[in-house]
Amino acid sequence: MERRRLGKSDLELTVVGLGCWIMGRAGWVNVKDEESIAAIHTALELGINWLDTAEGYGGGHSERVIAQALEGHKREEVIIATKVSPENLSKQKLPQALASSLKNLNTDYVDLYQIHWPSPDYRYHSSHPDVPLEETMETLLAEQKKGKIRYIGISNFDAAQMAQALETGRIESLQPPYSLYWRHLEAEDLPFCRQHNIGVICYSPMAQGLLTGKFSLENRPPPEDNRSGARLFQSPTYEAALEGIPVIREIGKKHGKTSGQTALRWLLQQPGVTAAIVGARNPQHVKENVGAANWELSVEDIEALGAVGDKVMATLPDNDSTTWAR
Repeated sequence: MERRRLGKSDLELTVVGLGCWIMGRAGWVNVKDEESIAAIHTALELGINWLDTAEGYGGGHSERVIAQALEGHKREEVIIATKVSPENLSKQKLPQALASSLKNLNTDYVDLYQIHWPSPDYRYHSSHPDVPLEETMETLLAEQKKGKIRYIGISNFDAAQMAQALETGRIESLQPPYSLYWRHLEAEDLPFCRQHNIGVICYSPMAQGLLTGKFSLENRPPPEDNRSGARLFQSPTYEAALEGIPVIREIGKKHGKTSGQTALRWLLQQPGVTAAIVGARNPQHVKENVGAANWELSVEDIEALGAVGDKVMATLPDNDSTTWAR
């Protein structure tokens, strides 16, 4: 599978990575550990070389599932990315959180350790204490010197916050929500990353499943599903998203690809994007996801798909950059 260098690091990521949020099980329905482990094994067999998780995914359960799946594999052959939660960003708590993740993952180091959310993030984590970003970065750099972290990344930061982080130390990656149906990143954050050679690994690249074409007006996520309250699943955005699927599907047919593979390929061809984090419940989902690699959309295809995305974006507020989870 095609690979791209992450920022200035020596990490060469496959353009499709395996997202392991769902493997934490909390907030998801009908998730089984044995299927999650099988999905990880299939991903590695098909050439995916990196896994993304977080201590907050099921209270470390996702990390522990990864450890189970990687038993018998050579550690250096798999790139592991995890994240520290906003309540653990202080110089007292972060080393403990990292130690817990290392124990969960059954490893001595993390290839990419990311700040999950900036502090404070009043939209989601107003109850957590405000920790100066300089303090968090200095603590991360200290752990990096100890060899417990290879590279430092951030998630859900905007351009101003990234600039602040760079004042203290190097960050190699941004992990933002980005898809054909969610393009706020293009205004400021993506150009900033290109300017500073910061890798971009996108989460929710399938718009939480909307771009697969499996949803309809009658078929929405159940109330207990994380996606049920997401902005993309609310009117009028949801209806606009559904209207775009036939166009995406038709473009995909020209290449022998599904709508999901086509939308994911559009993302991978955006300037500045390093790779996409795609979740999977089972091996079949993984096989579908890797179909986005090793082919190209034409300029005309990209323009037509972009027009579809524009119609969805027109239903969203300009400043709605991270309220996908609300």
